[in-house]
Amino acid sequence: MSRLEERYRLLLRLLPAAYRQEWEDDMVAAFLESMDTGDPETTAYLADYGRPSLSEAASIVALAVRLRLRADTSPRSRVWGHAVRLATLMLLLTHAVMVTGSIAVTLWYAGKLAWLPAPAPELTLSTPASIWSTTWHLAGYAWLPAYLALVLGYRRVAQAVALIAIVPPAITVAMAQAVGDVPLTVSPWAMRLVDVALLLAMAAFPHGAAPVSRRPWLLALPTGIFLVALPLFSLQAVEPALRLLDWPGLLCTAVAVAMAVHLTARATGRSTRTLPWSLAFTLLAATALVLRAATLPDFLDQAERTTLTTIAFVQVIAVLAVGVPLAVSALRALRNVPSAPAATPKPTTPS
Repeated sequence: MSRLEERYRLLLRLLPAAYRQEWEDDMVAAFLESMDTGDPETTAYLADYGRPSLSEAASIVALAVRLRLRADTSPRSRVWGHAVRLATLMLLLTHAVMVTGSIAVTLWYAGKLAWLPAPAPELTLSTPASIWSTTWHLAGYAWLPAYLALVLGYRRVAQAVALIAIVPPAITVAMAQAVGDVPLTVSPWAMRLVDVALLLAMAAFPHGAAPVSRRPWLLALPTGIFLVALPLFSLQAVEPALRLLDWPGLLCTAVAVAMAVHLTARATGRSTRTLPWSLAFTLLAATALVLRAATLPDFLDQAERTTLTTIAFVQVIAVLAVGVPLAVSALRALRNVPSAPAATPKPTTPS
């Protein structure tokens, strides 16, 4: 067995055991055939030193997520699948709400909203310096159609559109940091990693069908814009202190508030079948905490680093205070859910 085959088989261990038993040899044979260049020396070199490409690894990860969270597996897997889909929808909804609300702040920076106070001189909108800067600003709005496509059941369309929102900003940040236009910071890359995880999580949605009721999620978008995004940006116009709340801080705040509402609804008996929601909020809380912790080093070079660090620790404490009890109760409830399926499903053809 070549080193290349060993690496590919190690990657395939992400797939469920039953699926590997059925399809692993066929997948390995197809992969090795695709790596055959026709040149014996090149093929031999790849056999010793080659690795599966990033696209191949991403496809295996996506397939593993889809297989482990599909609806015909064990009850526990179905609960986790529902939780992952809920967490994905909520995070994607947050992206869609914020980028749509950012249209208002862009108009404000450009002086188009006369009813708001004029922005500070340092916030005045300037013309993008390059085509990549323009692309970066426009790419962010792709989260809105990505969210709508996912809610309507077009998962692959949503993934393709989400790539537009991820790739140009990553290239822009890499170029800007490489030439020294902006300082080398962790925050942009931490947020891109979260976005990539969000993209992979979309694989948990069945192709061609909405896994949840469409109407509530479609109504959640305008509700979030008018109740969260627009008031937030309007307050930023008159309260400079709110500008200290960055994206990880906004995510921590939103998750803490949402978990508090969820716990209150559970305590008052207004919610039923809350386990997937509790697990979804636990996943979001973990994501928010990791993102907040990863971006803390960026405060060291800030003039207001003491204030920013204090605010960040308050955000972490708030998420932990609500998230830990919720996670403990959710995991306890999960133990009562059977972990084995009633019947072993026949593996599907690999895609």
